[in-house]
Amino acid sequence: MTADLEGLKAHLRPHLARRLEQAAASYDDFAAQEAPLDAKGFAAHHAACRAALAHLDLLVKLARWAALSGGEAAGGGGESEAESLLAQARAALDLEEEEP
Repeated sequence: MTADLEGLKAHLRPHLARRLEQAAASYDDFAAQEAPLDAKGFAAHHAACRAALAHLDLLVKLARWAALSGGEAAGGGGESEAESLLAQARAALDLEEEEP
């Protein structure tokens, strides 16, 4: 079973950075759109933004998991940049919610 997991990690590693970039770019494009003014559309827009952030969050967790080998981190620098992007996106959403 461990060999299967290590094989899966090895298979995922080269793809995750690109997937994170694609998901972040998609989030940026969508979040940059003006939210609808009606309550239902506004709520749907924010729900979609939150779903995109959850997707990014899961990709970051998956990247961390894939970087682990034999119980030790295999040192990657990409996670901290992705985490920073995710924190910035969450902060932007929080600011938008506070605006009247």
